[in-house]
Amino acid sequence: MELSPVREADIPELAEIAYGGVRKDGIEAFLVDWDSGTDEQIARSLAQYHWSTRANFSVDDWTIEFTVRVDGLAVGVQGANGRRYPLTRTISTGSWLALSEQGRGYGTRMRRIIIETFIRHFGATRFDTAYFEGNAASRRVSEKLGYSPNGHRTRVGQNGTALKENHMTLSAHDWKLPDKELQVTGHDAVRNFLTITT
Repeated sequence: MELSPVREADIPELAEIAYGGVRKDGIEAFLVDWDSGTDEQIARSLAQYHWSTRANFSVDDWTIEFTVRVDGLAVGVQGANGRRYPLTRTISTGSWLALSEQGRGYGTRMRRIIIETFIRHFGATRFDTAYFEGNAASRRVSEKLGYSPNGHRTRVGQNGTALKENHMTLSAHDWKLPDKELQVTGHDAVRNFLTITT
C-alpha cells in the first residue's frame, strides 16, 4: 500500500472509483453529501473539496488528503488534519474506500500508516476520529488500532438528519502496532513547511 498527497491528476481516478457512492446500505458517514447523485455531480463535489483543502491550507489549520493505492491502483482516500499542530501535536483523521475495496483490511492499514508516520516523523502525541452511530466499519477500524471512546455529540449528517457522532481518541503512548517496514519520503520538507522544529 502507498499513500501520497492527492494530486490534480489523481482526481479523475478517485472520482471514477467513487461513482455510485462509497457507503454500504446507504448509511450516513459524512457531513457533506458528496457521494450521491450522478457521476458528474460526484466528480464535481470531489474536485471542489480537494481544491478547497489546498486553497484553505495554512500552517495553523491544514488538511492533507492522501490517495491510497494498492498495486498502483487507487482504492480510496485517507485524510489527516492538524490545527495549531506544533503546539497541539494532535491529528484528526477521516477516510473513504471504494465499495469494491471495502472489507479487505485496507481501512485499518491506511490509518495505521498515518499514525505511524506522524508519531515517528512529526512528533504526534494524539489522534482523534469520529463516526456516526451505525457506522460499524469505521468503529471497528478505530477499535483495532487501540482508540478509546471520547464522548459524543449531535451533528447533522449528509442527508440532513440529526445523528449521534461518537468520538474516539488514541494517545501515542498507547500505540502498540508499530510498522517497522514503513518507508516515508519527503518528511523533512513537510516538517519545515509546517514549522515543526522538535
